Amino acid sequence: MNKVKRRYTILAKLWKIQSINYFTDPVNLVLGFILTTITMICWIAFKPAKGGFATDPFILASAIGISIIRNSQYNLNLTIGDWKQKKFFNRLADTPVSKTLVIVSILTFNWFINILVALILFGFAMIFKSQRQILTYVQWGPFFVGFVLNVFLSNVMALFLSTFIKKKDWVLVISLFSYFGPMYLLGLGIPWNVVGNYKGLNIFLYIAPHRYPLAIMQAAWVGTANTMAFPTIGMDVVAAGGGVKPDSWLGMHGFGYGGNGWWLPTVITLGWCLLFGILTLLVINHRYNYGLRKYKNYNGVQMHLRYINNIKKAKTPEELQAIINYINSNSNYDIEEIMQAENKARLLKKENKKLPKGGDK
Repeated sequence: MNKVKRRYTILAKLWKIQSINYFTDPVNLVLGFILTTITMICWIAFKPAKGGFATDPFILASAIGISIIRNSQYNLNLTIGDWKQKKFFNRLADTPVSKTLVIVSILTFNWFINILVALILFGFAMIFKSQRQILTYVQWGPFFVGFVLNVFLSNVMALFLSTFIKKKDWVLVISLFSYFGPMYLLGLGIPWNVVGNYKGLNIFLYIAPHRYPLAIMQAAWVGTANTMAFPTIGMDVVAAGGGVKPDSWLGMHGFGYGGNGWWLPTVITLGWCLLFGILTLLVINHRYNYGLRKYKNYNGVQMHLRYINNIKKAKTPEELQAIINYINSNSNYDIEEIMQAENKARLLKKENKKLPKGGDK
């Protein structure tokens, strides 16, 4: 019980550190909440002139999706970059705190922020009658799937950037580009009923990983997730505007999945997640092996690394003494004997290479 309580205490302290960093950073508040909220409210309150374009009926879903990209990717990279720069990770490594608990604290706080911002955006949107009326069309199951996939994809992309690129500034610049691109081209800054009707731009945006989970959220918000069709003029869901002509590019092709339901963008999103996940593991594995390359020929390196790790994890003087006793009782190897054995192994390996492939003849 004490062990569980200790973990919750550490988790709470790590959350407190992240909360202070997030809510005292003006950039976080402006980009992660204020800019998205103001853009959404302006579009909802905007009354188009006759014949002019209106915002999408799924503007709230777009705002929630874009805020996810900002908080799940940029903010995660900012936290990791700050803790690396301040050597906070190094200090934690010298304590019994497990790496898993640190990672869990970062990810759970990130998810908490996403849910909090989504609820705030939802609350502001519900001030407007037109947005309350659209709730009757929402397919909540597909919408929440798109929400989760969007957070997960953004987190995996953030981890890849943080591991692949060493300079914090470059990581944050790319994260901002990954945020502003979707913001203006995937349905918030400029309505998708405008951007998506440009055939060339629509096709080009298939390379954007976030297009797929956003499309699930957007289609689910207007009740067309089963066919991924775009709402057209005359449908009840676009009574306040935002529909497209049936003979337009979006009217004929919808969100662009050939009439298939939301399962297709779900599979594609999972494919992106798998790709970035594999790339992240490859980078970590390469960095780890490269770091140990100069030590790999030394005897007992792995054993000593395990000893060091066990010492770090000791929580009481008794545990520490037990580990020390174990190390002392298991370190009676003879260096000369090991070196002789290695030399014999090398000679045997050379002799085997000299033998013909068919064996001795």
